[in-house]
Amino acid sequence: MERASERSSFDDSDSTHCDGSPGKRQGTVDADEEKFSLLGEDRGNIPRATWRRQWSSPSKTLTLLTLMNIFLLLVSVVILSTSYKVKSLSEQDYWEATSFYSPVFDRFNIPKLTRITNGTFWDTDPPSIWRVRTGPQADAAWDSIGSNITPVVITSADVLALGKDPATAVKVPPELNYGNDAYIAGMDVFHHLHCLDKLRREISYKHYHEAEQGPSPGSELHEAHINHCLDMLAQALRCTSSVDMVTFNWVVGHRMPQPDFNNQKVCRDFDALRKWSVENGIDGDAFFKAASKPPPDAVIVPEFRPKHHGQ
Repeated sequence: MERASERSSFDDSDSTHCDGSPGKRQGTVDADEEKFSLLGEDRGNIPRATWRRQWSSPSKTLTLLTLMNIFLLLVSVVILSTSYKVKSLSEQDYWEATSFYSPVFDRFNIPKLTRITNGTFWDTDPPSIWRVRTGPQADAAWDSIGSNITPVVITSADVLALGKDPATAVKVPPELNYGNDAYIAGMDVFHHLHCLDKLRREISYKHYHEAEQGPSPGSELHEAHINHCLDMLAQALRCTSSVDMVTFNWVVGHRMPQPDFNNQKVCRDFDALRKWSVENGIDGDAFFKAASKPPPDAVIVPEFRPKHHGQ
């Protein structure tokens, strides 16, 4: 009888409150509230259905991680796309990126060469033609890469892109039938080589100039030409500023290390450029005959000459 009474009393305390409303076992309620408290929340007076919905949806942390992954994916796509574009650049793109504007890039794909320079101190046997001081073979070789290269034709748009004024640039003589929008121009490399040839001839002044210019140093104009060429070549070398490295060797008969100038070089194919220029240049004889004097409508610009040179 006592056990039945105790069971009845226990059941009554779990099933109903004192006001007669349905109840819940105290142990279960305490466990739920403890679990909710461990999650960092205090349910308070929030209805049971509300806080269950809150915790059944994706958490804010998961949402942020998802957004971050999407962002990183987009960044990766951009980087890969940029990397692909860089890798897909042609040799022509690299030439153009390290040069000022030139219409040559639009007309000719310049080949790339990898070669080893002939940097020996002493002449080879036979010597390179470029080490021969005088003679018809040396003269012909130098003329073929410098002075004898005729101009090519460019447009007024090209002249403007070069930072020059079409009003003062020399046009192709109309009798050569290149049209009204045609101007003469030449690649700078040929002028540099002409200047180097001028210095070669100056070293052998007696052979090349004495009969015409008299004993060295020659005329004022001759000296001005030499000084101009020295300056132009120095500017060109400083502008390109080769960073190719020169190593040193111990050499028999020398107390100090000697530079090894036989270096690997990446070059524009000069022979290909020269061939293109010759094939696309104006006919030399016809040009020099037609351009022997300025046309009546030509703009004549003053020659720069410092005051101490007769001005």
